[in-house]
Amino acid sequence: MICNNYNQFFFYIPVVGDGKYELKIEATSCNIKKIDLKFYGIEKATCQVTIKCNGAEWKTSDERGLDPTWEQHVIFKINDPETDKISAVFHCAGIQLGDEQFYALDKLLKGKQTFKGLVVPGGKADMLFTAVDFGSEEAPEEDDAFMDFL
Repeated sequence: MICNNYNQFFFYIPVVGDGKYELKIEATSCNIKKIDLKFYGIEKATCQVTIKCNGAEWKTSDERGLDPTWEQHVIFKINDPETDKISAVFHCAGIQLGDEQFYALDKLLKGKQTFKGLVVPGGKADMLFTAVDFGSEEAPEEDDAFMDFL
């Protein structure tokens, strides 16, 4: 963390990948309190998320407990928001829990945080995606035409 003279704090955010566009991801926290650790052979729980896109990979820190808070950021450089996908995998004590999940980027709004959940046995991990320099400026207006028959 770096502090300037105005008491503003700046955090180093790692940049991974080599595409044209930037996607900021914040891995906020997880809660897997409903998991049966003995079933998976886990004695001491540590939680970590691995995020990938186009061969680039980033991992959160490996935090102890069943509900750690990461609040860690990364910027992925992506090639094409229409076709590129982000994937995420959850590990507890080094053991992958659940399946690798994929997230499309084509519906993100430019500059707006969008919640994404990584579902795992016994809970979920929370992430926020922000399209830094791509995506629509505003959400498309909802079509109320289906209500016309009432």
